Amino acid sequence: MDKKLKIAFLVSRFPSVSETFIVNQICDLIDRGHEVKIFAFEKDENSIRHEKIQAYQLEKHAFYFEKILIPKRRRYLPFVEYIVTNFGKESLHSIFKDFKFQMKGFKALNLNFFYRYFWILKHGYFDIIHSHFGENGIYFANLRMTGFYSRSKFVATFHGYDIQPLLLERYQKKYQKIFRTADLLTVNSIFSKNLLKGITDRNITILPVGLDTSFFRKKNVRKNSNFQITYVGRLVEFKGAHIAIKIIAELKDRGFEDINMNIVGEGETKPKLKKMISELDLQSNIKFAGVLSQMETRDLLDRTDVFILPGIIDQHGRAENQGLVIQEAQAMQVPVLVSDAGGMKYGLQDKISGYVLEIGDIEAFANKIEFLIINEKEKIKMGLAGREFVKKKFDSKYLGDQLLDIYHR
Repeated sequence: MDKKLKIAFLVSRFPSVSETFIVNQICDLIDRGHEVKIFAFEKDENSIRHEKIQAYQLEKHAFYFEKILIPKRRRYLPFVEYIVTNFGKESLHSIFKDFKFQMKGFKALNLNFFYRYFWILKHGYFDIIHSHFGENGIYFANLRMTGFYSRSKFVATFHGYDIQPLLLERYQKKYQKIFRTADLLTVNSIFSKNLLKGITDRNITILPVGLDTSFFRKKNVRKNSNFQITYVGRLVEFKGAHIAIKIIAELKDRGFEDINMNIVGEGETKPKLKKMISELDLQSNIKFAGVLSQMETRDLLDRTDVFILPGIIDQHGRAENQGLVIQEAQAMQVPVLVSDAGGMKYGLQDKISGYVLEIGDIEAFANKIEFLIINEKEKIKMGLAGREFVKKKFDSKYLGDQLLDIYHR
């Protein structure tokens, strides 16, 4: 039987509606009997709550950044208690070398290096520290370089916006401490791995983000009156919502009047998109659904005929890295259409569970949607194939096995 682990997750904010994959990882680890604590720099009071956050009472597992102020006369007691409590788990040599008596003299005894990270350290030793996103990896790398958690295993995960292609030269210097102190680096796709390989010779493991396929399961079997298309993603240029609108315009020009598209998400390009819809006279075909909870997204996908994410590579070289919603749609037996930008193409089976099409090829996207409108049986066949693919490759339990293999390795 595997050892039960004490694991710390270091994230930017919690809970975050856009990072449901982290919640899925944590819940799977809890189901397996491991102890998990979440350390976040911000509490997102306004975020839509992932249903599992309440079910698993995850906010009781979450702790937030705080500056610790201890009176001078009591500064040594917590430090001594930490050393005694974690004796044999921590390397005392690594910790005490940070005192640097020769350089600092008695100023070394102020324990600033200890209290800077006390909001985490006061929870004791962890077998695994898992940071998500580059900035949080830097923070823990700095903590580790003070000597603490030197015997813990440090896993640093990069997700995409923290390894933007045009900024790789800057990241090579910025992430040096992570590359030096982490026991393992992980990314979510081949695309992300190739980016990171450009700035480090460290081994990199691909671990996609996953979903609960027992939650994402089709219930609605009735046929829609109109053909329903869904786009889910932040409204930023590289996600390609503007391309999706042009595809709907093309289909309408071909005589397909009875098509609707829901755009799920918010972001900086929304005013531009609304203007575009008005100019193309698509107000009756395209609706903005805003930001939805995971349950609301699932229910919308349950009424969807085709999912579309026609992403591009923007002027900064950014593209979608994985796009978990592509797997969520397939789990709901919805054929998916994506562009070949970034890492999306690795998250489906081309021509089996959906189509991978050339960036910006509006006619090709429209052709495939037209084919699925006309060929209902092929649409159903693709949907069934997509669910089987995701169950085998992206289910949280399957990826949880891989994550624990990494932790125990």
